[in-house]
Amino acid sequence: MNHVKSCPSMLCEMEQISSPTFMLNSISKSPSLESFLTIKQDETTNIKFEGDGPLGILLIKKNGLMEVSGIVENTVANEYYDLKIGMIVNKVNNFEYKDFNYENFIKLFAMTWINYGEMTIEFIKPKNEIIDFLEEIDCLKHYTLFEELGAKTYEDLKYIESTDLSDIDIVDKSKIKSSIKKIHSEIFEFDSP
Repeated sequence: MNHVKSCPSMLCEMEQISSPTFMLNSISKSPSLESFLTIKQDETTNIKFEGDGPLGILLIKKNGLMEVSGIVENTVANEYYDLKIGMIVNKVNNFEYKDFNYENFIKLFAMTWINYGEMTIEFIKPKNEIIDFLEEIDCLKHYTLFEELGAKTYEDLKYIESTDLSDIDIVDKSKIKSSIKKIHSEIFEFDSP
């Protein structure tokens, strides 16, 4: 039988390493059951805008949040391909939207750009039901096709026809069609008499 070094001896060896950050980064725990049961959190992305002239991000207050409603052509924002309509503004530099009312945050947003010509905005990416749907059935590689067909929500899946899936292999086509039927029946379920 092969014996493995016990934990105390390994910790002693780790103490010989001078960097305290090494010790903290080297010790980890296995994922708990709770981590598997938690719902996916919204994905965020940071974009650092720099430039001269107008920023060109159109914003709207929607459901109490600040959402990107448009991107003006020939402006600084138009040069950033990561920026998409529907993204939610979460932070500007170190200021969080939740700590302000909408009007004051718009003023902070504008004054930061006017005074400095640069700002880092943290956006919350909008949830994409089609990506979630395709990930669940292990068919994410076909996302481009669904995007070309204009499918953005679960409800849009009811318009996908068998001929739209003609370039997909038979196994994936079967998974997609049966999953669409399942979702379609769950969304449009009627009460029986």
